[in-house]
Amino acid sequence: MKYPILSLLAMVLLASCGQEAKKDKVTELEAEVMTIHDEVMPQMDQIMTLKSQLSKKIQHMDSLQNEGISSNTIAEERIKAVDLNQKLNESDKLMMSWMHSYRGDSAKKLAPEGAVAYFEKEKEKILEVKQLTLKSIQEAQTFLE
Repeated sequence: MKYPILSLLAMVLLASCGQEAKKDKVTELEAEVMTIHDEVMPQMDQIMTLKSQLSKKIQHMDSLQNEGISSNTIAEERIKAVDLNQKLNESDKLMMSWMHSYRGDSAKKLAPEGAVAYFEKEKEKILEVKQLTLKSIQEAQTFLE
């Protein structure tokens, strides 16, 4: 009679340890997501600065063309500046969209398996935001040098 109770107790203990491990994984993934966000978020100020610099450069090129100074180089540079400005806008919008749709507090209320899946997906999304943001910033900085 003792052995069935011990077996049941062992199964309950193993199940609770598995749940704790899953809860730890949720906490770990959430921390990773927020760390990536915290690395990228300060870059939004830099995006705004670069957008402003690109806009000034575009205005300058437009004024040159209005004065009758035109060349293929100026036209090509203007197209590149507009394209880079758009990429910076897309990076900014992607971050704002991610932040708007992020529901970390709600996800923590899910069963551990569901929360792990949610945070893994959010980690992929915020890594994409980071990659696009850093790339657009680097391209704009190189262009403006």
